[in-house]
Amino acid sequence: MPVYRTEPLISTCASGLLPEGECKRRVALTSFNSRESRAKVPGKDVVCYECGRRSRVPAAALSANCIHCHAHLRMTDVELKQGSTRLTVRTLGNVTVLSDAVLSQLSIVCHNLNINGRGNGAFRCSGRMRIMEDNRIDGDVRVGSLHVSRGTTVTFNRGVFAENVDIYGKVYGRINATGKVKLHRGAVLCGDCYAPVLVLKGGASHSGNWIKSALNPVETAE
Repeated sequence: MPVYRTEPLISTCASGLLPEGECKRRVALTSFNSRESRAKVPGKDVVCYECGRRSRVPAAALSANCIHCHAHLRMTDVELKQGSTRLTVRTLGNVTVLSDAVLSQLSIVCHNLNINGRGNGAFRCSGRMRIMEDNRIDGDVRVGSLHVSRGTTVTFNRGVFAENVDIYGKVYGRINATGKVKLHRGAVLCGDCYAPVLVLKGGASHSGNWIKSALNPVETAE
């Protein structure tokens, strides 16, 4: 790794500007865009939560800017507890609503979302949304996968859009999945299910229609 040493900005010109050659030299010293620098800095691909396009960022970065839309991207994990005044969260990391929390009007965009307490609002997750407490969710829910824990009752007033869904508890509302919906032993789903595959394990029940195709989100826009 090259060693960078700070140097005083002393100009011999009356204008106070550095000569062009000196400017280029200093830019070269602090630039990480060379092929050699990029090869030595570990990176990872992230998907911008504003424009949806992929960018390459340093693996250890806590934040970065999207190279396409220049949005500021956070990559830290966030915990929300009772009394939190922060209701809007945008991060590429994970978000956890702690078990003592009772929060409403949430607007969360993240990778994985764990709702251990009461959280109501709109949620968009590129990874998994795990619900482990009774909840009534009024906003849009668009996730990679949905997991509803055993003994938990959840109402989705505007339905759920997901790739895959695993239900161990009780769910009220419309389910729309592009992959597989599984109702595990003792699970209950009350609402229409749009999915190519619906699996009911022993003791599971479904009250509603099953349509063997994914529902276009545009068709449900209000």
